[in-house]
Amino acid sequence: MKHALSIFSLATAIVMLVTMLSSCDTRTSSTTTGITSQAVSASFSISDTPPLGIAILRFQIELTAASLQPSSNSQQPVSMLPAPTTVELIHLQSESALLANLNVPTGTYTSLTVSFANPQMTIFNQSNMEYTVDGVNCLPGQVCTVTPTLNQATLTDDVAPLPITLSGTSAVAFLLHFDVNASVQGDLSVSPTISLNELPPLPSGALEQFHVTGRITGVNTQDSTFTLQTGFGNSSLTISTNPSTQYQFGSVCTADNFSCLMKGEVVSVKVSDMSGGTLQAAEVELFAPQFQPVLEGVVIGVSAAQNQAQLVLIDFQDDPQGDLAQGKMAYGLPLTVQLSNTTTFSINADGITLPTTGPTLSFASVNDVIVGQSLAVQPVISSIKPSGTPPSIQIALTASNLQLEASELTAMIETVNPPNFMLDQLPPLFTGATPSISEIDVETVTGTNFVNLPGVSALAGGDTVSVGGLLFNTATAPTLVAERVYQR
Repeated sequence: MKHALSIFSLATAIVMLVTMLSSCDTRTSSTTTGITSQAVSASFSISDTPPLGIAILRFQIELTAASLQPSSNSQQPVSMLPAPTTVELIHLQSESALLANLNVPTGTYTSLTVSFANPQMTIFNQSNMEYTVDGVNCLPGQVCTVTPTLNQATLTDDVAPLPITLSGTSAVAFLLHFDVNASVQGDLSVSPTISLNELPPLPSGALEQFHVTGRITGVNTQDSTFTLQTGFGNSSLTISTNPSTQYQFGSVCTADNFSCLMKGEVVSVKVSDMSGGTLQAAEVELFAPQFQPVLEGVVIGVSAAQNQAQLVLIDFQDDPQGDLAQGKMAYGLPLTVQLSNTTTFSINADGITLPTTGPTLSFASVNDVIVGQSLAVQPVISSIKPSGTPPSIQIALTASNLQLEASELTAMIETVNPPNFMLDQLPPLFTGATPSISEIDVETVTGTNFVNLPGVSALAGGDTVSVGGLLFNTATAPTLVAERVYQR
């Protein structure tokens, strides 16, 4: 699951998308034009960079306000956020997550003001030091959920592409970069560091694309739309389909078309945010059958001898009986996932074709599970066994289905050998693993989406990139088949 709102993938950057709909935009630098009564189609996103040192597995923060400041003092700021929204900064590194669709008046804007509140982190202490955050003592080797201090709540950005004039006949997409590396201090307090970027238009005509996973709450056959209720963030989205929408339902629904969509199913959707406000499904994949629970976690350890994987819970979709909630599930809690001879293994390829040459890419047993993978788990309800009390509570469950999802990470390029490149200086989750992982070989394939660069040939050693894709346990170094490559 990759996505932003419901079941997300492991990452270190997030992109939050706000689309402001109406007529258009032309980008020019100016400080003299005021706001007009017309409106502009635009998108607003946010991304981040991971900190060095301690492994931050989850980092959620509330975005309480975001507004564009007009050049004219007589005009009111334009809100880009209809309501406070909690976002998770680690699970998305190279793509977007929807916040809202809005109308923005045409005119010149000189700055963006953003306010934050209520940060929360789940950290994996891989050091030999004890950390104390807000009264929580996190011992070496322990996973802890903490509430860090927010040193500054409101920030203003006024550098390029600001000031900007919105007018004309085309849409504009903005990316608000949240630099986690600069924002998280040595004591784990948070001093938000942001910058605004403008994204180039997509060839498809969409303002932006993102993934979202949720449970279908309604299907409208008359207009070929369906509604999706997300897990984390608890948003309800209406998503349209068209003849180009691709469906992946396997043996559950071999028709692989709109008729496969049923109320109660959990699906992963690749969504195009179109100019005009429509959310259009490019791909829909079945994630869990009707009314079945499903969860997603990041692998922090593997015990092949016991046929187990240790995960940290990132998101989950409960069943109607609330079995997961009754099992004391909560974001950031450690999970022990027991695999068995009946566990079904699968791969969410998300439209890319895995390479047939090079190292064998397998996900069929515990031997293929590796630290840093993002896994979707359909649990056996009767096996959910909570024990202990927070913050040391542990949850054990047996997986009936285990699916490999896209992992995301930010690291430095060591070497480039098109179409592949090697990453080193990896996040501490990898370098602190046993055995340590110091390099990851990234393979780009047909379907890899490059953001802010034309392709692998534009990369060089020393560049920092965010990569999202399928992580495999291969000899010498793990292999990541890239779905997305985003240059910082």
